Amino acid sequence: MSPVLIVLLGFLFTLSAQTASDALAAGQAAMQSGDLTLAEQQFRAYLKTHPSSAEALSNLAAVHARREQYPEAVRLYEQALKANPRLYPIHFNLAVTLIRMKDPRAIDHLREFLKARPGEPRAQQLLGLCLIETGDNRAAITELEAAYKANPADRSIVPSLAYASVRAGDENRARDLLARTEADPFQSAFLQGLMEYRRERYAEAKALLQKAVDIDPTSASALAALGRLHIAEHEDEQAILLLRKAIQLNPSDAESHYQIGVLLDRTGKTDEGIPFLNRSLQLRAGYADPHYQLGRIAYYRNDYPAALQELEKARKILPNHESIRLLLGRTYQALGREADAKTEFAAVRRIKEAVAERDRQRIESDALMLEK
Repeated sequence: MSPVLIVLLGFLFTLSAQTASDALAAGQAAMQSGDLTLAEQQFRAYLKTHPSSAEALSNLAAVHARREQYPEAVRLYEQALKANPRLYPIHFNLAVTLIRMKDPRAIDHLREFLKARPGEPRAQQLLGLCLIETGDNRAAITELEAAYKANPADRSIVPSLAYASVRAGDENRARDLLARTEADPFQSAFLQGLMEYRRERYAEAKALLQKAVDIDPTSASALAALGRLHIAEHEDEQAILLLRKAIQLNPSDAESHYQIGVLLDRTGKTDEGIPFLNRSLQLRAGYADPHYQLGRIAYYRNDYPAALQELEKARKILPNHESIRLLLGRTYQALGREADAKTEFAAVRRIKEAVAERDRQRIESDALMLEK
């Protein structure tokens, strides 16, 4: 867990009722003083006569969270939300607990909290960090940029924002951000390695990313990046090993789950890979690639109804993706749905023509630049 995340997780919203009874107030006072045993006793005493008190349930959840009894804390926070869905700080506190459990449901609760407190910088920064963990870098940039704009003096945001920027393909932005702060050796090697990887300078990228892993072998991001580099070099077994280590450290990494699923399928271990693909879909909403991969597996197993279900989901997310539309057309064909197949094949032709036109315009534009 990054130092930034640890600091942020130390913050909780305190909940109290305006007309709290003596037991509730005593429990809150005990928790403030660090006497968790007395705090639990007082909250439970209050709940005997007020079993639906969202404040008491949430405070009792906080006691369990401080003891690192996270599953029980989550259960109590969820009870508190059922008792009073409008008590929005519970969403933040529940998200903090879920983050400690590496549970991606934290994203949903942070978004709910931000509906009530738009622009709250701690929540936005946490949401951005959570989105990076799942691999949703563009959404992460939106949240981290907002948090950084609200508090430009907070340099802790810069490395995360630089990382998300380079993963999203904006190397210039990443360099600009890193120039504003003194990067530590790990961050320097890691981000420079990512930039070299994007330039397809694989030897340089491998040396830098290996250096980052040597400095911090517990960095899930560095291990995953090194694993992706091995994928690019068709070193599947090494990639699988590194990506498995990455998801052990960060179970919320949807992209690495997806990549392991693809690699296991590619190396003849399809049945072992399918659960990883399904898990990637649980971790990230609107992720077309695993749907396509599951559809492709089903298609080549002649399970056309299953293929159709996955490919139609993928098409809904990425309607202009040539491979998805092509395989969907073939699936319709295999099911005897010729009209639907023709529609998909026509879409593939339109996509190809649009790509060719974009390439032609780019070549003409480059030629004009050279003439000048």
